[in-house]
Amino acid sequence: MSQSVKRPLGVTIISILALIAGIVLVVGGLSSLLSGAFFAANPTDILITDLEQQQIQQETQDTQELRSLIQVLGNIGIALGAIVIGIGVGYLIVSYGLFKGRLWAWTITVFLTVVSIVIQVAFVVSTSILNTSLNHDMNTSLYHLVDQIIGLIISGAILYYLYRPKVKTYFGKSQSPTTLKS
Repeated sequence: MSQSVKRPLGVTIISILALIAGIVLVVGGLSSLLSGAFFAANPTDILITDLEQQQIQQETQDTQELRSLIQVLGNIGIALGAIVIGIGVGYLIVSYGLFKGRLWAWTITVFLTVVSIVIQVAFVVSTSILNTSLNHDMNTSLYHLVDQIIGLIISGAILYYLYRPKVKTYFGKSQSPTTLKS
């Protein structure tokens, strides 16, 4: 990034949104990690009420399966929490890069936005196909469809914006129009 190029307002907004997403993901990941650790580390007896404990009285196959299931779910929570924390930290780093006008941050943001668009289009198509073949609650399906379409519009706007000449110049992706004229 050249020092004479001022950061566009939209880049600041996208950077702040990435920062917020990073914070939310780190907090959510920590929550998943901690709850997963709780379930993986604590015996099932703590989770079963006294009344249920009295009814069970003896170790049965069902309680063994329940203990195994809770431990597996706890371990899955730990793994998912760690992954979500990693993604959150990635968003925090990209937010910093966008704010500072780093080309790598522009590239990562474009890539993630394209991936998001592909996922949203696939979701809209699959939801439409499932709704025509199955008798689902149309209000819920419509809500999810509208949600994905709004996300698609936002992702498209971000992608369009990142390819604007002024924005590309800020990230050092192209030369500024004043440089090209001289």
